Amino acid sequence: MLVRVLGLASIVLGVLVWSEHQQYLGAHIGCGFLVATLVFILAVMALLKKAVLPGILGVVLAVLLPVVGLKQLPLTFHTLAAIQVVHIVFALLTIGVAERLYSAIRSAR
Repeated sequence: MLVRVLGLASIVLGVLVWSEHQQYLGAHIGCGFLVATLVFILAVMALLKKAVLPGILGVVLAVLLPVVGLKQLPLTFHTLAAIQVVHIVFALLTIGVAERLYSAIRSAR
């Protein structure tokens, strides 16, 4: 639930940053790192519960999401380059994988 809320907040803040509201960049990056950290924790928990595939996917996305996000700096506004599309796709995938990780952790009890 927390990953969903923070992920949505990060997406909204990212759209605001893209539409030339640079004052939200710090909040966007902070929310994004928080999402990546939470997904990494969920992935480790899933790996400990023997949910290998979702756990590995969670670790990979938790690392790639901020790496791809930081590759966008310095910001060039009103362009939607491939790196930005990849970052958005990774963000949505990360939220979905977090849901799968939570499900795997709960069912492995």
